[in-house]
Amino acid sequence: MAPSWRKVAKAAWIAVPPLVFIKDRWVWIYCVEGRSMSPTLNPQDTLLNRCFRDCVLVHRNAEFRKGDLVVLKDPGTNCHIVKRLVAQEHEFLAQRDGTLAAVPAGHVWVEGDNADMSVDSRTFGPVPMGLLDALRVSVVWPFWRARWIDDLADEGATAEAR
Repeated sequence: MAPSWRKVAKAAWIAVPPLVFIKDRWVWIYCVEGRSMSPTLNPQDTLLNRCFRDCVLVHRNAEFRKGDLVVLKDPGTNCHIVKRLVAQEHEFLAQRDGTLAAVPAGHVWVEGDNADMSVDSRTFGPVPMGLLDALRVSVVWPFWRARWIDDLADEGATAEAR
């Protein structure tokens, strides 16, 4: 009979590589920090909602389109952040001060839904496309806020219309 540590090592040898492959190439769960995407993610409307942060299912190697919520690396800190993709390369967008901003080739423009609490392209400018990591598919936790991508897209469009 093999010692128990050998059984654990054998199980890890079998289980870990597929999990790493799934995490790196397919889907993963990511917890959203902060209030920059509120009310779409991490709403602050009730005490119960303030106590829980949203965990989202993200899809790696996805095709990114305007309006998608994406996980990307913050250009300043290299931490993962969630923002809305507002413009892609070779597009222009109007700023709050009335000027136009151009998005250069190989870059995207990302913004948080809560402009007052968000550090985004309005602060650090266009982001290289290589920093985009994953596409947010759904909210999986907390269970009372669980919803699919279409529900979030409708919510974001409502927030932008306000």
